Amino acid sequence: MKSLLTKVLRSMFVQDMLAFIASLYIKLVFATSRWEFKNSEIIDRYVAQNKPFIVSFWHGHLLMLACALQWKISVYMLISNHRDGKIISKTVKHFGIQTIAGSTNKQGFEAVRQILQALKQNSIIGITPDGPRGPREQVSDGVLQIARLAQVDILPLAYSCKPMKRLRTWDHFRFAKPFCKGVFVIGTPVAPSKDLEQLRESLQHAMDETVKMADEAINI
Repeated sequence: MKSLLTKVLRSMFVQDMLAFIASLYIKLVFATSRWEFKNSEIIDRYVAQNKPFIVSFWHGHLLMLACALQWKISVYMLISNHRDGKIISKTVKHFGIQTIAGSTNKQGFEAVRQILQALKQNSIIGITPDGPRGPREQVSDGVLQIARLAQVDILPLAYSCKPMKRLRTWDHFRFAKPFCKGVFVIGTPVAPSKDLEQLRESLQHAMDETVKMADEAINI
């Protein structure tokens, strides 16, 4: 049974249908709910100055963040080549978001090359620093190395809403429901540093604080 399901999910047609349905659900939640975007002026300043940057958000926040990554500038997301990654890639495409397939590990040279090229063209790069498989809400090396190579700032982004269900998945996936009250929050930008551990600590703190601000904004 499991092997049959795996085979079905590998079908491009099935992936396209699942992505289309997911995009419709996200649009439904966004359209029927009241959303606030806190600290959006931070991103506005970067965009106005044609200053490229990385947007960093936890894997568990993926559902609604396509609605936040909407600016008059190209946006790319780093998505794994895994089956689930392909469905996510097809889903965010419905929101005008382009994707770079791969990872930032030692085997991900081509993905890193594409990211650096996109940043040189003043595009925005979205990365889940705990994806695709965790550990949950822990910053990995990939996003730090890219920020140092490209010499760009990292902007934390989080969302929260009420009502919301946290799924029993490794990332405690945040599942927003229609007719909710929601908020997107941009946190304190983190500048690249030569000291990798110092950079990791700074980004981890900024990410955690951003999630806290989002949850507190709607009294979770």
